[in-house]
Amino acid sequence: MNTIIVPREWRRVAEEIKHGAKTGIILGRTDSGKSTLCKYLIQTWTASRVRVGYVDSDLGQSTIGFPTTVSLKIYDTPHHPRNDANPPYLQFVGNTAPDGFLVQTLHAVKMMADKSRQQGAEITLIDTAGFIDGPVARILKQHKIEMLRPQWILALQAGDEMEHLLKGYEKMGWQVIRLTCSEHVAARSQAERQKYRTEKYKAYFKHARLTDCSLHRVVFPSCILGTGERIDPSVLPNKLCIHAPNRPYLEKCGNELLIIADAADALIPVSPLKESFGVASVILIERDGLKDLLVGLNDDNNCTWDLAPSLIPTLLPAN
Repeated sequence: MNTIIVPREWRRVAEEIKHGAKTGIILGRTDSGKSTLCKYLIQTWTASRVRVGYVDSDLGQSTIGFPTTVSLKIYDTPHHPRNDANPPYLQFVGNTAPDGFLVQTLHAVKMMADKSRQQGAEITLIDTAGFIDGPVARILKQHKIEMLRPQWILALQAGDEMEHLLKGYEKMGWQVIRLTCSEHVAARSQAERQKYRTEKYKAYFKHARLTDCSLHRVVFPSCILGTGERIDPSVLPNKLCIHAPNRPYLEKCGNELLIIADAADALIPVSPLKESFGVASVILIERDGLKDLLVGLNDDNNCTWDLAPSLIPTLLPAN
């Protein structure tokens, strides 16, 4: 904080909302200073013996966590960069942007906000991504606010770039506090942001090791993989033969038939397969798309373990 000139209004707001607020959400465009504001608030409040939970939901430029995750850290003492290593709570989303992952992102934020309260945080700060333009951004932000029901919304603006969101929130009864961006926040190029993610990946996987895991020891919540009846392709009649470089992996579960083949352009007799197995859909996954795949491993409470997940090219059976 000694290297940043904090705007006077930041100091005023920190004192104003310190008492009585339980949850707050920070909105702003990319490079508006959201994370800087959060660090300032954490330092200010913990110096007054307020326990603060910091939920970092910026999937691509996470401050305390790992790209593709929503993370939580509880602060009892003033913020220090070294405290950002190995956040105690993570929730894997699986992408560096919320596009196409809205449900997963909302679920992860809710889990981390609930965990913050369970850990005794008096104030929970939700730091968001700079995703504010377009209908998808509006949907994500609106449902996040409805879900968290914060006592206040802190909006960092250089001009009026978020008024299309803020005026609507105010009409719905939410308390919005507008703040100007710090003049000392440095903008980063797309290349710099990509480099930041790469460095995060390298640091996280520095001591990672390869490991084999049986397909039937894990659960894939959004896929039938490992939950159905495996089918040996060698016993299929000629009219159901799947022409691919290597034998495909087949599994039937309920009304679906899963096929994992070496190439997406493998010749699949979809209609005969549906008729023969009595399924409504045939799902084809290219095996190469499952190699070097980043995954999150969750515990019994569905929280992601904070460990370096293995790159698992041998997770699937060879045949």
